[in-house]
Amino acid sequence: MLPVGTGSLVARSVLSPWPAVVTALELRGVVLEALPTETRDEFENRLCTALMVLYRDSRETRAFEALYAFARPGVLSWVRSLVGRDPAAVDPSEVLQDTFVNVYRYPGAFREEHEGSFRVWVRTIAGNVVRRSAALRSRTPAQDLSEAATDLEDRGRGPVEAVLDEEQERRLRAAWVLLLWHYAQAWKDLSQRDRRTLHLVEVEGLSYQEAGRVLAVGRSNMKMIVFRSRKRIARRMRAAMSGGSAPVASELVA
Repeated sequence: MLPVGTGSLVARSVLSPWPAVVTALELRGVVLEALPTETRDEFENRLCTALMVLYRDSRETRAFEALYAFARPGVLSWVRSLVGRDPAAVDPSEVLQDTFVNVYRYPGAFREEHEGSFRVWVRTIAGNVVRRSAALRSRTPAQDLSEAATDLEDRGRGPVEAVLDEEQERRLRAAWVLLLWHYAQAWKDLSQRDRRTLHLVEVEGLSYQEAGRVLAVGRSNMKMIVFRSRKRIARRMRAAMSGGSAPVASELVA
C-alpha cells in the first residue's frame, strides 16, 4: 500500500502544470490522495477515471493533457507487456500515441462504471491498436540483413545535438496538440452517423461487416461511409490549417 500522503504528493506533482484541472477535480469531490485502504494501482486507476470523466464532460484540452501526463506511464507499461519480447515488431511509443489519439477523439464513448473504468477502456483501445499494428507489420517484408548492416552508424550525441533534439521535441509536442485540436473541430462537423461509424471501426476495432450489422448497413456502404468521413476530416483540417489558426488553436501552443 502507499505510505500516508504519498498519493497526494504524486498526484499534485504530476498535475501541478494544470492547477485549473486540480481545482475542477476537487470541486467534483475527487480526493487527490490515496485513501488508507488503497493500493498504488487502485489510487492511480481512480484518479485516471476521474480525469477521463472531467475531459469527457468538459472537452477541454488541459484536462486531456493532465490525463495524458498522469496515465501515460501505466498505459505505456501495459503496451510494452502486450508487445512482448520483440518490441521491434510493434513500436510501443507509436501504439501509445495512437491509443491516446483515440481517447482524445472519442471521449463520448467512455462510460464510468467503476473506479477502474478508464484502465479497462484504455487497455481495450491499446489492444486493438497493437493488433492492427502487428497485422500491418506482418504484411511488410523484412529488410535484408546485409542491407540493414550498411545502415549502421555512430549515434552518439554531443551537447549541441542534445539541445537541438530538445527544441525539436518541444515543437513537436506543440504541433501535436494543435493537430489534435483541428481534428476535434473537424470531428464535430461530422454527422452523428459518421461519428458512430468511425467509432465502431477505429475504436472498437470492428470489421466493416461487423460494423455494418450494428448500423444495419451493407459492407460496401460501410466502406464508403468510412472513406468519405475520413476524407471530410482531412479536407476540413487542411482548410483550417492553411487558412490560419483560430484564436483558441493558437492558445494551445502558446
